[in-house]
Amino acid sequence: MELYIIPADESKANKFIIYRPLLGLAFVGNQAMANLAQHIARQDEAGDGAANGRHPTALSFLRQIGFMEADPPAPGAPDSTFAPTMAVLLMTNQCQLRCTYCYAAAGEWPQAELIPAQGFAAIDAVCENARQLGQPQFEISFHGGGEPTLAWPVLQQCVAYARQKPLPSRITLTSNGVWSARQRQWIFQHLDGLTLSWDGTPQTQDRQRPFASGRGSADIVQRLITELDRARFPYGIRLTAAAPWPTFVDGVRFICEQTNCQSLQVEPAFNTARGGHGRPEAADCQAFVDAFMAALEVAQQHGRRLMYSGARLGLVTSSFCTAPYNALIVGPGGALVSCYEVTAVTHPLAALSAIGRYVGEEIHIHEPVRQQLHSLMAERRRTCQDCFCYWSCAGDCYTRAFQSGPDGHLKRGARCTMNQAITRRMLLNGIADGGGVWRRPAAIARQDGEHA
Repeated sequence: MELYIIPADESKANKFIIYRPLLGLAFVGNQAMANLAQHIARQDEAGDGAANGRHPTALSFLRQIGFMEADPPAPGAPDSTFAPTMAVLLMTNQCQLRCTYCYAAAGEWPQAELIPAQGFAAIDAVCENARQLGQPQFEISFHGGGEPTLAWPVLQQCVAYARQKPLPSRITLTSNGVWSARQRQWIFQHLDGLTLSWDGTPQTQDRQRPFASGRGSADIVQRLITELDRARFPYGIRLTAAAPWPTFVDGVRFICEQTNCQSLQVEPAFNTARGGHGRPEAADCQAFVDAFMAALEVAQQHGRRLMYSGARLGLVTSSFCTAPYNALIVGPGGALVSCYEVTAVTHPLAALSAIGRYVGEEIHIHEPVRQQLHSLMAERRRTCQDCFCYWSCAGDCYTRAFQSGPDGHLKRGARCTMNQAITRRMLLNGIADGGGVWRRPAAIARQDGEHA
């Protein structure tokens, strides 16, 4: 029985969240209830059966809510066999925008673009893997490093190539939404889904996501959102939140009131600078926690789903993201990487993330490099076993969590505290909404990882 006893509020010493992540159950109890729960968990591990009857009322309550049930099997470690069924094609390092926080500094590098043969080779590989594994389809995702639609002819050729394969393909695009009318029509007809980068209110969008000229992008992207809603094309919005943090809450409210978008994902950007991720300070982390919880309430009031990858309450997974395990990520020039955010050789984790190359007509995987990354991620996660986010955060995103130095993968920072704070508050909200008991919603799947 896996059990975590979490202080519910630092100002209230006798209140604890009693949390069973594998079972998907949590409630608040006092010190005596926490002690009883721990006693039952120890007996369960020893195979001695239920606790004695010294606390009949408490035991009755625990039986009533299902606390005595055994944990379902925990997900095993990610399969390190490389047989990806998803290809992520990083089409170009160019972009029309100059987003203030762009991890890739898109548009500032000498132009590089994926060539059709590289995209075709990746499509061949993931289609064949899916066929051999008996899967009904394979996936293609056009992604950044830059704006994928700037490599328009190659993107179209890759889509046509994927659609003629013997297995069906699901093809999606992550984009800034700066398209021509002809591009919009083609995307609506040929792709299966879209993740649109949009940062909230028009004012925030213009401030954080201007064109290279300095002109704002809100008017163009808003018109696209109107067309997406009119066409009922499936899309989600990816927001980047940055200080001043209350503008993020206003942005979520704006999206909920002005669009039909049902799914929003936010990631915070700290100490914003182009070309990397700034390390968060404790005060900024706390400000994001408060803003996220306020925005989550706004989204729920409008019946929308708001997600943050570091606090996925209810998810039970052994890996933060499946990309390092089950995605073939190909960048301009033919570099194969383990994360779509590691797009340049200047990235601090470039050497750790470069797992192969497209050479000649073939894809070559550098297996020792790939296994070394997996080893570091697994070692980090082993140090997380005492953390109640162990099954939902799963060691966190390595590109944001790993720090410099020989043991940088083991260092903890303010981001860990932030993830814990959001998860704790989500638990408390879920317990309150559940009349005193939080149970994992059926819609949240247990799984062995997901694309974060």
